[in-house]
Amino acid sequence: MKKVAVIHTTPVTIPALKKEILAACGQVEVINLLDDSMLPQINQAGKITPGVRCRLHMLMLLAQSAGADIILCACSSIGGIFEEGRAVLSIPALRIDEPMAERAVAFTKIGVAATLQSTIGPTTELIARKAAELSREIAIDAKLIENVGSLLAEGKEAEYDRIVGSALKSLAQNNDVVVLAQASMARAAAGFDEEERRHFLTSPVSGVAALAAELQRD
Repeated sequence: MKKVAVIHTTPVTIPALKKEILAACGQVEVINLLDDSMLPQINQAGKITPGVRCRLHMLMLLAQSAGADIILCACSSIGGIFEEGRAVLSIPALRIDEPMAERAVAFTKIGVAATLQSTIGPTTELIARKAAELSREIAIDAKLIENVGSLLAEGKEAEYDRIVGSALKSLAQNNDVVVLAQASMARAAAGFDEEERRHFLTSPVSGVAALAAELQRD
């Protein structure tokens, strides 16, 4: 049985992603590695710190030593240094948000929504890089939805969905597509009707689809 290691920076993403992976990949073992100190440290410092970089790369090596066949990074904030860490691995390592970014650059006006400041930069940089690879001219409209980051941890799911959902709909009015920069935000768009959901890109589904495709190649 294949073993998938998922690196998380918040416990919020663990149950939903495991369910998504098992549904898409069938008979696989999912192991979760969590360090919830990374995001607070990044947001406090305003940048990726040497300590965060070191801990992430150690987690990647730990996942490999645990027998993982592939690693999935569930956090966009650390996506850039996750890519750096691939150099120390002998197994595939995927960013959950990369397939989403590749889909986004098919559009011209791209909204990017996040609830954490630390996620805005890495996500917009990834989208800009994917556009440059295709020589595409795009406009990125980034919006930080403030003061909602703790609501899910506090069990206030309905309040989170209402605030984030309202901000997402507002951003969609001025853009061709809206990228949800954090996997945990997907729940806020789940309640939209089918027509509304067409305007939003979320990382869990496309990221896990890429994971399943990589597993099938082995």
